[in-house]
Amino acid sequence: MCASLDFSQPAKAEATFTVAGIQSALRGEAQTVSSQQSGQATRQDAGDEAVSALSAFAQQIAAGDSKRPAASAVNADRQFDDQAYAALQDFAQRLGTAQPQSIKALPKVAEADNIFDSLMEGMKGSGQSAPAGEAPKASKSSAAKNKSAPVDATFVGAKTCLTCHASQTAAFEKTLMGKIGKTQKGKFDCENCHGPGSAHVKAGGGRGVGGIVSFRTDDMSRTAEENNALCLGCHEKGNRTNWHGSTHDERGLMCTNCHTVMKNVSRKSQLKTEFQPDTCFQCHKNKRAEMWRSSHIPVREGKVVCSDCHNPHGSYSESLLKTATVNDACFQCHAEKRGPFLWEHPPVTESCLNCHDPHGSNNDFLLKVSRPRLCQQCHSGGQHNSNPRNPSVSLYAQGRECQNCHSNHHGSNNPAGARFMR
Repeated sequence: MCASLDFSQPAKAEATFTVAGIQSALRGEAQTVSSQQSGQATRQDAGDEAVSALSAFAQQIAAGDSKRPAASAVNADRQFDDQAYAALQDFAQRLGTAQPQSIKALPKVAEADNIFDSLMEGMKGSGQSAPAGEAPKASKSSAAKNKSAPVDATFVGAKTCLTCHASQTAAFEKTLMGKIGKTQKGKFDCENCHGPGSAHVKAGGGRGVGGIVSFRTDDMSRTAEENNALCLGCHEKGNRTNWHGSTHDERGLMCTNCHTVMKNVSRKSQLKTEFQPDTCFQCHKNKRAEMWRSSHIPVREGKVVCSDCHNPHGSYSESLLKTATVNDACFQCHAEKRGPFLWEHPPVTESCLNCHDPHGSNNDFLLKVSRPRLCQQCHSGGQHNSNPRNPSVSLYAQGRECQNCHSNHHGSNNPAGARFMR
């Protein structure tokens, strides 16, 4: 017990257990407790054990007076011992059998993700309700921890599903997966994706009843990670290799946000829309607007689609590009700009995005800024005056402006093409 109270020497009730010793020990213990409150949680636990040990010792003293030492000699030290004994006995009577409350169960800000969560825990403990409309949004990491509880169910077979879902089955048989399922029996049965259905059938059906997987975006009983794992069981290779950790995965998107499996809508890839860009435009609405600018990549004409440049399932490069660099994506169509050239134009070699906006622009040739202002971002004027849009001052700002002379600005192989004029 003395070790738990941090006494330097053991105190005996018959000899050295004096009032002065107790007071000095209690003062030292009070200082220790005050330092423990600003220290680590392990010191708090040691304080709880010390108080419990002192309580047990006091209760043993209060149990009977037989342990009280006999008065052999009346002296000043003995009087001090009697006073100390009386103080402990009074403490034991006041303490009774109640034990001090531990702080382990109390909420701590250090264990919460933030102060708001700590306050929410405190209100739950006191019976108060959280303010309406202020519930914190769960991140992907927190949502992954709250996975759906498993349901005890067994497989019942696809024929049982047909009793209620005949129309959905008929539409599914016209899809690519449905056609494969006709030749490879059992490969694409309902329960392979939707899970065992005995509990669902026993409950009389219903959306999400009996642990059945509905794959609906508004079904909150399952997380996006759980639903995607079912699809990735077969579709994790190829272009889906980099799905985990990709931009769309981190945003909590489900496969069913873009794809529909039960019926044919698009010509390929089982998309939710007939035209592939419309599927992407569900979220990327600013790109839809850019496609309608006067100078644009031919997406709305159907000559190019988003997946020609981007891989929505993940990529090693920026902006989910299928290629290693931006220029490599552009060179798939604009091969004549690849080079190498005898005279290279540094901005072109660095990135096509230095001058062009690939999705659409109101300037010629998808330029980010109209000429000659675009060129003057690097070329401040130099040997000739090129005052923009003022032909009376500068003849160099008419027609195609800078390109009137510097026509091969992407690069030149002419020995005399240092200024990209030939």
